[in-house]
Amino acid sequence: MNNIKLYIIIIFCTLFMFSCGGKNDQIETSPDINNSPDLNNGENGNNYDLLQDSAVEKNMPEIIEDLRMDIKKMKAELDYQHENLSKLEAQTQVWANPFAIYNKEVVLNNGSSIFGKIVYQDQDVMKIETLIGQLIIDRNTIIRVVNQVGAYGNFDTESKVPGVPDPSGVNLIQKRVTNMSAHLVLVGDITEEKDGSGNTVLSGEVKNVGNKRADFSKIIFTFRTNWQGDSKALTAFINGVTNTFETGISSDNSILPHAVGNFQMVIPKSFGSFIGYSYDIDWSQYDG
Repeated sequence: MNNIKLYIIIIFCTLFMFSCGGKNDQIETSPDINNSPDLNNGENGNNYDLLQDSAVEKNMPEIIEDLRMDIKKMKAELDYQHENLSKLEAQTQVWANPFAIYNKEVVLNNGSSIFGKIVYQDQDVMKIETLIGQLIIDRNTIIRVVNQVGAYGNFDTESKVPGVPDPSGVNLIQKRVTNMSAHLVLVGDITEEKDGSGNTVLSGEVKNVGNKRADFSKIIFTFRTNWQGDSKALTAFINGVTNTFETGISSDNSILPHAVGNFQMVIPKSFGSFIGYSYDIDWSQYDG
């Protein structure tokens, strides 16, 4: 009897299991449905494009104003960089050639030279304005004070600030006049040395940067003999080419356009000592 109950329970459990497993649990999948309108095709896409165009047209003044502000900023940046470049070029020119702003060369007894402007002097010291500031020099250490003028290389940039045009046109007129005439300038530095007899020899080169011949070319030195201002002058002719004029006079002191001549000034020992000198280049101009 008990076995029969057990069999009945097993049969019921088996039927229950088969009935649960026989149900259809298959889940049908369906693709995602995009209810949004197609923006690329059809009427909805055209409406979307129209909305975008309308928004761009509505914001066009703001867009143009933003572009103008960007252009102004870029222009200001370019002007700033151009100004910095001009300052850098001016500083480079000054350091490369101190004579661009200073025309005094102070030669010291240790062999060095100071380029600057004398702003104060007395019996004991000399104050000089230089590129690195003001220097106070003991007069006992000074051998020469040389006034450098008309040096080749300063000729084209003399009295001109880099990056600043001359609105009056004065420099342009002067340059045209110079191009129609002779103009002599010093090339490099004047060398100073002693010969075997104890004489002081000054020598150098002069170039004609004009377009006409320079005749009877000479260089005039003014020597300062003491700190009280006493001075003496000596003249040396510049060696060039020989030219015979209509009057029959011949001279070998003519400098052709763009040519270079040399000079040598021998200062005799009897001349005495001097503390400095300046020079001036002189010439004449003839058509013959």
